[in-house]
Amino acid sequence: MSGVGEADSSARAAGLTRVLDSVEGPVLVVSTKVGRGMYSIGEALTERLGDRLPCIHVAIEDHLPARAVQEDLRRYKFISNHFKILLNLVYKVPFFYWRKYVRESAIGSAGLRGLKELIQSSGSKTVICVSHRPAFWVSKLKRQERLNFKLWGLLGEYGKNLGWKYLFWDQVDGFMSPVPAGELGMALPRHVDVVAVELPARRAYGELAGTQGSASDVLLTCGLWGQGPFLRLVWEIRRALPGVGCHVVCGENHFAERLLRVVFPRDDALRVYGVVESLVPLLRASRAIVTKPGISTLIEAHAAGRKIFLVPGMPVAEANNARYAAKYFQAEWFSAESLRRYYARPGGT
Repeated sequence: MSGVGEADSSARAAGLTRVLDSVEGPVLVVSTKVGRGMYSIGEALTERLGDRLPCIHVAIEDHLPARAVQEDLRRYKFISNHFKILLNLVYKVPFFYWRKYVRESAIGSAGLRGLKELIQSSGSKTVICVSHRPAFWVSKLKRQERLNFKLWGLLGEYGKNLGWKYLFWDQVDGFMSPVPAGELGMALPRHVDVVAVELPARRAYGELAGTQGSASDVLLTCGLWGQGPFLRLVWEIRRALPGVGCHVVCGENHFAERLLRVVFPRDDALRVYGVVESLVPLLRASRAIVTKPGISTLIEAHAAGRKIFLVPGMPVAEANNARYAAKYFQAEWFSAESLRRYYARPGGT
């Protein structure tokens, strides 16, 4: 990153620090289990806030009625895994969010009793919602129960999302965004404090930045749900880098995990994993990462100083992430040749 990019990044980092230094505790961070990206950002926020304030982090799905979990998580995951093209409608047609907003405006908050009890028992004076999903439910609860806490939202992707437009904005005090407010496609209420921020990664990733010179392997991952053509990608990586260590994280894609173990039974340089708790040890060993543009993988790999090679991900949201990573993180689209050229450079620079 250079020139304006560096200045923008520094300003956004300062914006995040300003917000986190100003909020009053105890703080409740609420993220979502949709993928792992938002939850990872929530963990990073909790780590930062925990240095000076009591802070806890929960996933909204653990405090929603079953019908809401079915709609917000399970149905979205099914569409994402099996009918990816339909996500163009989810991200571009406001009807889905408008319908939810109208419906929940008319329904009481009895199903959110557990969330209310959590906020009250923790004495939370500030709630930070990572993603529009928890922001919707927390703002609904705050309005209907007339609760007294400051509510902040955080956009956890590099582009606009219609979900943010349809929530109870009269209850929101502040909004953090990694992209300019003018690119969000909505008019934010004048009372909302809008702050440009850098999306955070946990410290362990930043601590890897100085270890790049000793790393030699390559890491392949396609998110928690394992949404990628693993067999083709591994073939291309092995063709480009014969003998170089290759770590493949399949996540919840158990079929891909089993398939790779069968197809490459004698490749001692290939390591295949399912769900992993953290990418830190694998990034420590790797000079570069091949990944779809999931938000947490991008910010963690960038914080770790690893070269990023992109493969296509989900439409709209991850397409936005990919454009941002190409512009600000020096990410490249993956090919066997681009990977081979990078590893042929002294030190992989």
